[in-house]
Amino acid sequence: MKVAPLGEVKNQFTKYVQMSKEEPIFITRNGKISAVLEHISDEDIEDYLLERSKKFRRMLNAAKKQKGGISLETYKKTRKI
Repeated sequence: MKVAPLGEVKNQFTKYVQMSKEEPIFITRNGKISAVLEHISDEDIEDYLLERSKKFRRMLNAAKKQKGGISLETYKKTRKI
């Protein structure tokens, strides 16, 4: 686990994005953890959204009720993901 101050992360963002591939980076503001920078692959986006986004789950449930539904690829294209 890596902890870094916000100012340092802002100044060296690319470096921290690369570091996040190895382990999450906990970002502090005024000495308190306020965010986390974590690597995510294309394959993990759907799982991430299902775990954390109520809006995404509602959209998927509504799509499943429609005849034919909507594919993840179609959703990604419409949302430019």
